[in-house]
Amino acid sequence: MIDRMLGGEAVLALLLETRVPKQTLHRRKHQALIDAGRVEGVDSTQNGELRAAEERITALEEEPQLVKEASALFHSLAVVDPKERTPSQKNS
Repeated sequence: MIDRMLGGEAVLALLLETRVPKQTLHRRKHQALIDAGRVEGVDSTQNGELRAAEERITALEEEPQLVKEASALFHSLAVVDPKERTPSQKNS
């Protein structure tokens, strides 16, 4: 389908033949034009790389909060002095 659209075949003709939604055909045609270098935009290979980078950035942004929560939890735990065998209120 993509080759046919890039070859100049009308989206409407493919729509009637394939029953693929019109918006989907236009979106795929536009992405194919980008991939072929005919129009400006982010090509398919970069698109996946950008998505992976954004997911990694999100994970890294959440990491300090997780460390802060873990630190607070660790700090709240009672520590048993091995000599006295009684819990103290503070971590040393």
